[in-house]
Amino acid sequence: MPMKTAQADIFRDWDAVLGACTQNASLIPGVDPLKAELEGLLAQARDLKIQQETLESQRQAVTQKLSKVIADGRESVRKIKAFTVVHLGTDNKALSQFGVSPRVRRGRKAKAPGTPPPTVGTAGNPPPSQQHNLTASTQGKEESHA
Repeated sequence: MPMKTAQADIFRDWDAVLGACTQNASLIPGVDPLKAELEGLLAQARDLKIQQETLESQRQAVTQKLSKVIADGRESVRKIKAFTVVHLGTDNKALSQFGVSPRVRRGRKAKAPGTPPPTVGTAGNPPPSQQHNLTASTQGKEESHA
């Protein structure tokens, strides 16, 4: 017979064995001490199961309270950080002690001197004087392939 692992199944099995002992006491003389031991263990197991279920519900209640306290604490930290930013300013370096990044002001980057701005429409195209030379030289090559 396979071993029962669910506690309810175990308790039912123990009850059935105790009932069988009671009904068949004349067939199995001397079982009374073992029956009394099992009755005591069954009563103890049921009491512990009730205690376990009570503690489980208490654990759930404590977990809910803990979650509420953590949410309240996060809100309190958010308020303190906002208060600190308002009173110290957004660029004060002391904000980092509160976990707030101070605003860093960056100056504009200067353009590199001597670099002329690109002209519109000529990027990648040769000057018009070289374009005329290219078209004339490619026309002769096209005719020689034909």
